[in-house]
Amino acid sequence: MSAGKTDNKEKFKKRARFPFYLRIGSLALLGVAVIFIAIGFYLNSGKAEFRMKGLPATLSEEVVAVIEGYERQETENGRLLYSVKADRVTTFADNHQELENVILNAYQEGSQTPDEITARKAIYVPGQDKDFTVFFAGDVDVKTADGLLLKTDNATYKRGAETAEAEEHVDFQRDNIVGSSFGAIIKIAEKKVELLRDVKIETSGSPEGQGLPSGLNVTAGYAMYDQIQDRIALNGSVNVISSSSNGKLTQKDDIRADRAELELSVTEAKTRELKKAELFDNVRIVSDKGDGKPLNVSSGYALYDRQADRFDLKNNVHIVAQGEKGPADIRALAGVYDQRAGKAWLEGGAEIVQGTELVKGQSIYAELYPARTIKNARVKGEAYLKQTTPDRTIEVFGDELRASFDDKQQMTASDAVGKSRAVMTPVNTKDYSSVTMSAPQALRLIFAGGGRLETATTEGRTTILLSAPNSGNDASSKKVTADVVKTFFNQDGRTIRRAEAVGNAELDVDPVAAVPANYRTVINAPRFDCDFFPTGNNVRVCEAGKNTKTVRTPKVSGPTRGVQTITAASLNAAFSENTRDLDKLTASGGTKFTELDRNGSADRLEYTASDRVVRLRGGEPTVWDSRARGKAAEIDWDTANQRSFLRGGASTTYYSVKQTSGAVPFSGQNAPVFVTADSAEIDHAAETAVYKGNARAWQDKNYVRSDVLSIRQRQGEMSAEGSVQSMLYDVERKRDGKTTSEPVYATAGKMEYNREGNVIVYERDVSIRQGIDRMSGGIARIYLDGRNELSRADLEQNVVITQPGRRASGSFARYVAAEETVQLRGQPARIEDSVRGSSQGSEMTMYLRDNRAVVDGSSETNTSGRTRTVYKIKNN
Repeated sequence: MSAGKTDNKEKFKKRARFPFYLRIGSLALLGVAVIFIAIGFYLNSGKAEFRMKGLPATLSEEVVAVIEGYERQETENGRLLYSVKADRVTTFADNHQELENVILNAYQEGSQTPDEITARKAIYVPGQDKDFTVFFAGDVDVKTADGLLLKTDNATYKRGAETAEAEEHVDFQRDNIVGSSFGAIIKIAEKKVELLRDVKIETSGSPEGQGLPSGLNVTAGYAMYDQIQDRIALNGSVNVISSSSNGKLTQKDDIRADRAELELSVTEAKTRELKKAELFDNVRIVSDKGDGKPLNVSSGYALYDRQADRFDLKNNVHIVAQGEKGPADIRALAGVYDQRAGKAWLEGGAEIVQGTELVKGQSIYAELYPARTIKNARVKGEAYLKQTTPDRTIEVFGDELRASFDDKQQMTASDAVGKSRAVMTPVNTKDYSSVTMSAPQALRLIFAGGGRLETATTEGRTTILLSAPNSGNDASSKKVTADVVKTFFNQDGRTIRRAEAVGNAELDVDPVAAVPANYRTVINAPRFDCDFFPTGNNVRVCEAGKNTKTVRTPKVSGPTRGVQTITAASLNAAFSENTRDLDKLTASGGTKFTELDRNGSADRLEYTASDRVVRLRGGEPTVWDSRARGKAAEIDWDTANQRSFLRGGASTTYYSVKQTSGAVPFSGQNAPVFVTADSAEIDHAAETAVYKGNARAWQDKNYVRSDVLSIRQRQGEMSAEGSVQSMLYDVERKRDGKTTSEPVYATAGKMEYNREGNVIVYERDVSIRQGIDRMSGGIARIYLDGRNELSRADLEQNVVITQPGRRASGSFARYVAAEETVQLRGQPARIEDSVRGSSQGSEMTMYLRDNRAVVDGSSETNTSGRTRTVYKIKNN
């Protein structure tokens, strides 16, 4: 019992001390492990390490064989698949092998040259169906059958996939291609190499003995090199620098993009150089031919054919081509730029800026000089051209446009096709007019040396608009419209010298200010030839061709201002240099002027804007309205004051007495009234007319003559002054039992007719004659009846009445036509008869019808002692 207890007690003690022994053992094992690890580091220092991700985590450590000078070959149907050589091979229980100083040769079907991998150390891990994986470490060299060399510290070769993969820094080379990356996958069967990160690729070298710098320098985040296609796919911050030399100049291309595909070509010297580059996203290309004038290209996509020197661009293209005189800035949504041929095709919002010239449209085809300056450009769709100089800007718009430039970047021609418009805007708008030309078919501009505009020619119904150069009341815009217009410019290229408008031409002069003195003038003719002042783009004179028509419309209408119309065979329009407005119109050949109810015609017509006078000359100048017509050798029509001046034999016809408002003492109410004189002045507004020099007014056989004849229609008055002669009416008389109508003639120094009193007053040396009877005096008042026929006549001052053989005198005489009596008064009144003697008295009455006279001796001052004498007149 006690013995058993003692044994149990010992057992419990041992169990209690077991943790202590375990700690001691663990410390001992840890020490041994540290010693082995230290020995391992010491033994393996300077040896290759395996750091591949694909290396199996557990491999057998049981060595089954060690072979020195190992060689092995694997064949299939008599074809060598691969061979392995190593200085030492250690085989483990799981059949994996560790090889030292190994050489692995893998043969592709149909190839006698193997793909070779060498390394200081390798681990061979067998797989199924003769598949295996080899992990290489230490100075790993990969050499493919087509000449690709790759160096790295660690690599994994997979026989089944026929790939070699490096996970660390890699250096590689093929012919003249060298490069590096961090990580790489060689797809041996596909002959492709993937470079996984921090890619650098260079090609260098030139034909032996030439020593010319050439090659590629490529950096990217990723690359795939297809050896069969000689293509390199790049991704991530791609930068390609390509250089080549022709022995004189070295071309250098700096290419950048987010992604790219490079196509290489093999030269005769078996070197590789860039053939094409397809670039994606954020493309930037700088191409420098070594002449100091680089080409800058940016876009969202580019296909760069380096051998053809051609760029196929898409997505917001921007090209800057440096020329001798500055850059040509090119933009479009897409385009092709053939640098070698000097041609560019642009599509979508295309635009080219070269110096002071801008060309843009939906599409542009451009040809360039060798110096990369634009030679010519063809623009389609909303075409636009702009040229800017210190003095002016020229803009051209059209459906299609062609522009040509010289080698100094100066424009030589611009052809707009289809609906076209050109605008020339001066910097100095105060003194210079802007010019706008528009045409439906074509507009062609020709430039002289230095880009100076020389001529402008249009096709189709064309309009040229010259703006008003200032805002004064006299300033006006001008517009020329015709089927074809040709414009010539001065040597400065900024001012118009001459314009020719042919085919249904129209000149429109429109004053800016709407004031009563201003008229809008529109001239129509088959052709216009306009000359301009030396400065200002301001018209000096326009010559209109055959069958012209001018219409002048008042800017402010009024009762005396109406539309003026001038027609003529030809017309000359002259403009003022100071006001730039119409100054003078000169029309020739069958001219006619019309305003409201007033008209004028002559062989030649001249209108001056300063006094607004129409001058009619040549042929038979005539003016007329609905009331009257006037003719003269010269007629001046003052349209501003509504006055007409007729000179050189004035002749006026009033269509009837009614048209004179009854201001003439003629009886025929519906018969015309004629007035002639050396000259005449007619006030249309006041309705007055003054005729001077041998004036004569008549109707049928009735007339009035004088030195000066005045008609005042509104007042119903007519006056004659100086050497007055008239025959205005007939008076019925009974002679020898017969009733006769005899005209009455009158002369005087002055005559007045008044419509309201229906009376004619003669003054100064008045003489009235009817047949053989005469009356004279200082004043005569002739009262007319409703038919404008003589009703009564009163004579005053030294009145003398004569008949054959008889004479009567007094201070006053009244003739009553109905009674055929003459009442004579005087101090005394006296009658003398050559046969019967004479008698006198303060008053006497002559009865012409009865050939007798009654004398009454009383008077208003002496009524007493009245004497009455009857005097029998003997009949002849």
